[in-house]
Amino acid sequence: MKLKHKAIIIGVLSAIILVGFTYSIFYSVFYGYVNTDIKNQMIQNFETVELLIENEKNNLNIVLRDWAYWDDTYHFIQNGNDQYIATNLQEETLAFLNSSMMVIVNQNGDILGYKDDHLTPEIAEALLAKLKQNHFYTATLTEKADAQTNLILLNGQAYFVGTALVNNSAHTAASNGAIVFVRPFNDSITDYIETVTGLKVTLEESSPDLIPTELEIRHTEFDGKPYLTSTKLQKNRYGAETISMVISKEETNYSFVKNEFNSFITSFILLIAVMLMVIHFIMRRCFFVRIEKLSHFINEVARKKDTAMAIDLPGKDELNILANATNQMLCEIDSANLHIRTMDERHRLIMAATNDGYLDIWMKKQEAYISPAWKKRVGYQGKDSRALFQECFSKLNDDFKRGLQTCFLGVGKSDYFEGEYQLMSAKHGVIWVSHRGKVVERDENNQVVRFVSTLSDITLKKKNEEEILFLNYSDPLTLLRNRDYMKKEFDVLYEEKNPHYFIIMCDVNGLKITNDTFGHREGDQVLIAISNVLRRMCQPSDIISRWPGDEFVILTKGRNRNEIDHLIKGITDEIAEINEFHLIVSVAMGCAESANDLNSPIEVLKMAENRMYRNKLINKTSAHSATIRSLASTLHEKSCETEEHTRRIKELSKALGKRLGLRKDQLDELELLSLLHDTGKIGIPEYILDKPSALTDDEWRVIKTHPKIGYRIAKSTPVLEHIADEILAHHEKYDGTGYPNGLKGKEIPYLGRIINVVDSFDVMTHNRSYKKAHTLYYAVTELKQCAGSQFDPEIVKVFLEMIEEEGFLITLEIDQF
Repeated sequence: MKLKHKAIIIGVLSAIILVGFTYSIFYSVFYGYVNTDIKNQMIQNFETVELLIENEKNNLNIVLRDWAYWDDTYHFIQNGNDQYIATNLQEETLAFLNSSMMVIVNQNGDILGYKDDHLTPEIAEALLAKLKQNHFYTATLTEKADAQTNLILLNGQAYFVGTALVNNSAHTAASNGAIVFVRPFNDSITDYIETVTGLKVTLEESSPDLIPTELEIRHTEFDGKPYLTSTKLQKNRYGAETISMVISKEETNYSFVKNEFNSFITSFILLIAVMLMVIHFIMRRCFFVRIEKLSHFINEVARKKDTAMAIDLPGKDELNILANATNQMLCEIDSANLHIRTMDERHRLIMAATNDGYLDIWMKKQEAYISPAWKKRVGYQGKDSRALFQECFSKLNDDFKRGLQTCFLGVGKSDYFEGEYQLMSAKHGVIWVSHRGKVVERDENNQVVRFVSTLSDITLKKKNEEEILFLNYSDPLTLLRNRDYMKKEFDVLYEEKNPHYFIIMCDVNGLKITNDTFGHREGDQVLIAISNVLRRMCQPSDIISRWPGDEFVILTKGRNRNEIDHLIKGITDEIAEINEFHLIVSVAMGCAESANDLNSPIEVLKMAENRMYRNKLINKTSAHSATIRSLASTLHEKSCETEEHTRRIKELSKALGKRLGLRKDQLDELELLSLLHDTGKIGIPEYILDKPSALTDDEWRVIKTHPKIGYRIAKSTPVLEHIADEILAHHEKYDGTGYPNGLKGKEIPYLGRIINVVDSFDVMTHNRSYKKAHTLYYAVTELKQCAGSQFDPEIVKVFLEMIEEEGFLITLEIDQF
């Protein structure tokens, strides 16, 4: 909207406001005075009419007293007198008194004398009922009000009803009745009031709730003439009748004044309109034409983009000053543009020389600018700043997108930032970009509004860094991660809250023999073959590392125990299939799970390592099994029966442990326990072990010491210490009657309870030096009967199911079913 149009609108609105304000003031003052004057006059009119009506009431009261204090009237009520009625209760009397009805009653309200002026029976009866209803002749008057007149309404007709107590002329007797006169409030009275006051008066019956407490004036018409009308409530003495008085006065005094007021307002509006036109003409000649010239000049500068232009605007006012300031500003802009063009060319040459790009981003507006060379290099297609802003983030690698957005939005106290991320380039594929920038604008909440930055292609540098990093954290032989990398992962796990993971440790059995016998080259090939199996069997998310020497460590997350056991079995089976080397390739494996009692990855690793070494104890190809072989050999030299017994216990225990769902490390312990549970018999004399007859009590006491002897041997051997308690308890009974400590129920180690069942079954089903083998039926029956007393009932149940369902292949020295 042009300035002149705004000025016109402002002028018109100002004139309207001025006229409206002036009119409001005059209207409020003038009509306020008029209304107040009318109201005051109407109040005076009511007072005048009420005074005239009161005069009528007083006249009727005077007549009432004359009749009420007449001795004849008193004696008529007292004694009755037909002559009184014939003489006084006549139509001429009513006409003289200007009354419609005359009633004389005694103190009981009985009518003794009655006369009306040709009233219809209905009206007469209604009037009498009205008089009785309102107690006009039964109420007791005071001495000061021995006569009283009130107004009533009947069928729209008003009546004066006067009542006086009858007494003798000396006023010495007690009143014996009352006399009532009814005089109509007829046209003669209203005409008289209108003649005296110029007011039209009517009486109406109404409710007090409908009459306003304050006087209100209404505009009405009579015979086509305007009148001012108002209503006022008239109350009787007894309050039984509520009558409102309505008076109307012809409105003739203020019409001329109103017309003059309206003429004044019209003239005032015309004067304002003329003044507006004159002001507009002056403003156009002095201001609007010059402003339009200045505006046209500014538009020409914008259209031609020529800041060397100038304008000449004559005069010595503010518009002339504005024109000169505009010329000065254009001159400075032209100089600044020249400087900007020079700097822009210099910047372009520098960016071209360094092969870097330039990025300018407005975060709140979501707009971006990128230097043309880099826009072409990356392959951005955005045609405007908003599209380019969205495309900037769409080209990011998904792994870097969220982090980079957070970096841009959350720059802290420092305005400088830098970062590195991957971009998808149209020509060069995935490239690495170094991003360095500075925040140049923030809002009132210190949030980033705009930042500028440079972009550098660091793809070659990142490739070199990745190669160096790979060499630092990888094993050059197997290309797996090395110990340093795994320690770094352990540090990450240590910082996490309640992480869940498994660590598996593997050790190549007999690698030293391979290196010493067939050379380190074959040993290296064995390690490579095993690393390939590990890489093939593990998931991509698992971390496999080469530990110093002949060990491997696997860190895996997001798996359960069954999956880990399946993984360990799969690795063991796959490695067992390797057959291209001179010696059999095998590994010992141990696994540990993060738990509350293992607070750090180092503790979990230590547990896995311990379990791995325990696994080595039962592997024949492992040097660690020499201790086991030595103990077993010593035991077997004592009795060939013990050697065969140990072999059978091992096979049965291993099968039962799998049935019971034992973990891999528990199965290893069970297998080791099955081999060494009778180690204590090394300390038992051979003549007792091989005695063909029943043992004496003393010999039996000696035999019972072998669990304690085995316990001491295991405790003194570090690699066997973890099964010492099971060796000690393998002859304990479930009901607590076993030996050597009388343990009961769950107090007995779980693996010891398993060995107890298997050992007892083997003893029953095979020949001993002192007894013959029992039948399988006998052995099964015995296990069932002793379940809960000698044996753990749950283990017995699973053991018997295994024998029955799988038909477990065991060598029996008894008849079959």
